[in-house]
Amino acid sequence: MGKYHPSHHVNEWIRYILYGFNFLLWILSVFLLLVGIIGIAIREDKLSITNYVDFLTDPAAILVAIGALVFVVTFFGCVGALNENCLFLRIYFILLIIIFVIEIICGILAFAFSGQLESGVDEVIQDGIRQYRVDADLTNFIDFAQRELECCGGIRHLDDWGNNQYFNCNNTELNGLKNIEACGVPYSCCIDSDEEVINTQCGLVGGEHAGQDTFRGDRHRFFHTEGCIEKLQQELRMRSFIIGFAVFGIAALQVVGIIMAAELHRELVKERRRHSYKDDWHT
Repeated sequence: MGKYHPSHHVNEWIRYILYGFNFLLWILSVFLLLVGIIGIAIREDKLSITNYVDFLTDPAAILVAIGALVFVVTFFGCVGALNENCLFLRIYFILLIIIFVIEIICGILAFAFSGQLESGVDEVIQDGIRQYRVDADLTNFIDFAQRELECCGGIRHLDDWGNNQYFNCNNTELNGLKNIEACGVPYSCCIDSDEEVINTQCGLVGGEHAGQDTFRGDRHRFFHTEGCIEKLQQELRMRSFIIGFAVFGIAALQVVGIIMAAELHRELVKERRRHSYKDDWHT
């Protein structure tokens, strides 16, 4: 039987579009992997993930996981399309279907069990609050989220920060030294002023205002008094159209990828059979 050579009967548009799209995503996955690995390598604490809460409160681990998944899937897509490899195209096709089905199941479960989902999100936030100042990446992410969403804490708002060892009102001393952050909150809980320089002491007892000890009637003057879960829900409702469009776009790209992979695989199998028949006829 003669050796198979790539044939011009295969749709080159499908082949190169599939390759180009997956190659771009593959480059993106390499970048995500590098950022995540570097983030884990340079931080002082060791990587310790024992449950989903630990994973969801570790930005570097999330980047590595997403990067690894995209890397594997797009690798099969790139090689399968470029080399006209039917096995790799089948694997790529199956992986896309599995991911697509998992996404649908997660969406249905999130809608059906929205109450439990909110409790789960709060559990993640509470664990993040406890790890504040322990994990530098997580600390920066929490400060960014609270400033952007203009929120503070989880369900219990400012009072949630009492769960952090540095802001706990009972921890007036840490390592034999006076803890000036006791009963305070992070600066990201403060309402932004017109000053160009950020006052990182605004939420401390020794700063301008006393975070958790501030008279409840005056809290709204100095701090964001809404919890981050509440503000996140508000933001999602306000941007529901954009989010829905983005979700539809991602799903559409996945479906297109599945269809293109299936079509390219079908054409390659058909072409291989045609060449096999010709070779057998001339032997």
